[in-house]
Amino acid sequence: MTAVELPTLPALVPGTVQHQRKGPVDHRLRHEVYQWLVDLEHLPVLEGPLRAAAGFRAEDHLGDPARSIRDNVIAFARTHGVDLPDDTRVVMLANARVLGYVFNPLSVHWCLDRTTGRVRCVVAEVHNTYGERHAYLLRTDERGTADTDKAFYVSPFYDVSGRYRLTFRLSPSRVAVTVNLHRDGDTRSRPDFTASFHGTPEAVTRRRLVGQVARRPLMSQQVSLLIKAHGIWLWARRLPLQPRRPHQPPEGVVMTQSQTAATATDDPGEVMPAVREGGPRAAIARRLFTYAEQRVRGRVLWPDGSLTGGGGPESPVFELVRPEQFFARVAKDFKIGFGEAYMAGDWRPAAGHDLADVLEPWAERLTDLVPQPLQRFRRLVDLSAPRQRRNDPDGARSNIEAHYDLSNELFSRFLDPSLTYSAALFAQDGAPFSGDLEKAQHRKIDSILDMAGVGEGTRMLEIGSGWGSLLLRAAERGAQVTSITLSSEQLALATERVRQAGLSDHVEVRLQDYRDVRGKFDAVVSVEMIEAVGEEYWPTYFQTIDTLLAPGGTAAIQAITIGHERMLETRRSHSWILKYIFPGGLLPSLRAIDEVLAEHTRLRVTHDLAFGHHYAETLHRWRTRFDDNWDEISRHGFDERFRRMWEFYLGYCEAGFRVDYIDVHQLQMRRS
Repeated sequence: MTAVELPTLPALVPGTVQHQRKGPVDHRLRHEVYQWLVDLEHLPVLEGPLRAAAGFRAEDHLGDPARSIRDNVIAFARTHGVDLPDDTRVVMLANARVLGYVFNPLSVHWCLDRTTGRVRCVVAEVHNTYGERHAYLLRTDERGTADTDKAFYVSPFYDVSGRYRLTFRLSPSRVAVTVNLHRDGDTRSRPDFTASFHGTPEAVTRRRLVGQVARRPLMSQQVSLLIKAHGIWLWARRLPLQPRRPHQPPEGVVMTQSQTAATATDDPGEVMPAVREGGPRAAIARRLFTYAEQRVRGRVLWPDGSLTGGGGPESPVFELVRPEQFFARVAKDFKIGFGEAYMAGDWRPAAGHDLADVLEPWAERLTDLVPQPLQRFRRLVDLSAPRQRRNDPDGARSNIEAHYDLSNELFSRFLDPSLTYSAALFAQDGAPFSGDLEKAQHRKIDSILDMAGVGEGTRMLEIGSGWGSLLLRAAERGAQVTSITLSSEQLALATERVRQAGLSDHVEVRLQDYRDVRGKFDAVVSVEMIEAVGEEYWPTYFQTIDTLLAPGGTAAIQAITIGHERMLETRRSHSWILKYIFPGGLLPSLRAIDEVLAEHTRLRVTHDLAFGHHYAETLHRWRTRFDDNWDEISRHGFDERFRRMWEFYLGYCEAGFRVDYIDVHQLQMRRS
């Protein structure tokens, strides 16, 4: 490894940060910044007002905050196979703390032989805006270049795949760092993303520092805001987001207490940022919770062991683990904060109690948990649903992919063997439900196919393929099936299942929006797809079905529904389900369906089969299988935060169906 000549330290390094992103949305940025280049043995200590302009703390970097930054860098290198001597000189390029805040997308630590000045290794420490960090140990060549596999989630638009080529330059006249990401793993190819910093080091003087602070105040804060601003710009242009796999630091990187609070809770692997506690909103949330708990048939277990609430001795117990965090989250927005508090571990079912059992008493009183006089202020505190989640053709595909393209391996671990992701129909019409789940799913499919009159020679359109269970059943009846989906994962598996069943002559599966279908069909069938259409497009959805039906044809849809008044109250607001599970979704009411049909089509509902409690049982079985198979699921890259998110989603929906807050219907539609 080459020797380097150092500038006078400490140094300010004014320079330029540039990013270049190649497709699917090309984007370039260029910003003037300044960084610090410091010898970690002799960190600058400023006097007077300038102390607020630059500070360096071990807790802002890798390792044990009780030790120095330098000692932690050396310890990390030793942990990863580079035996640095105790007198190793470590030079760091980083942002400093400004007014108590620091954000370093990339901190670079050159580990130098004190005698020869040769670079023994480079430690590159990456921070993302989620409060997570990762350190790479790099052995650079004579040109200051090193390659390493990507091992950390940084941008929401890239997953953790590919290979980096990093180049570091350090001299009295130039400091430069270039990071190239090659997503195909081939560092000889053109990089998909390039980030670079180029600057000229200047020895620190009071005049120079005052000049930099005057020209670029709050440097750390600006860096963080600029990153978020460019991320929002890309998101607004529909650059697809990638699922985040929350990160655990590599061996030798110790998280400080404050950083751990921002990235984990009591459950290992869980990542949910802490929120600021206290304040008037949190106090109001506590008062409202105290009001509500007296009105539900459940109990609340507090950290001091006390039990409160309106339930009796046998009622389910809601355990508050971290009350202050719980009330702080709920204060931000009840519909989102309540679920986020579960994801963070701020509350849980008490030992021996089931999640859906605990949620059920709250679900049955959901409409009156807030005192009636305060409900008139709902619109002042409800968050609006993001406009970017509209279900126009581009948005609909993005919204579907966000849920259904998570992983076929995930869904196969908790669904029945038919891979049917909708309500089953059990033989008996009331709890306790018994019987095989796969048979119950076939019974549901046969029910809706019978309702649509699907048989030998029927030309059938299915809107929403799922993983192929319904289209296979229809083809086995002798129907000629066209099935459309917006999920590439579902398309691939459904097509393969058709091929394996020898039914390719009877089935065509397309990656297509329902608005683009042409032709005439004797039957149109759609199972639990209308929930993803969005109120704005309900008229288009039903008009399309009406247009595609041949004379005398029948449509049958399966729809999850909600009460009409509740739908009107919540249709414009954001919710936990929208944020984390089904972006762009909205449950219709039966009345809304009837009104849209009457105003925009010739179709009318001619038969209605309701079976919401069957859905509660279906969800319970899914959740049981999800928990039983979690070890297998986690091997496919899903973390503890994801587990708790899906546990809450499945348990929350199960409770809603139990108390009839939501329902599911098979609706037959014919022209009047």
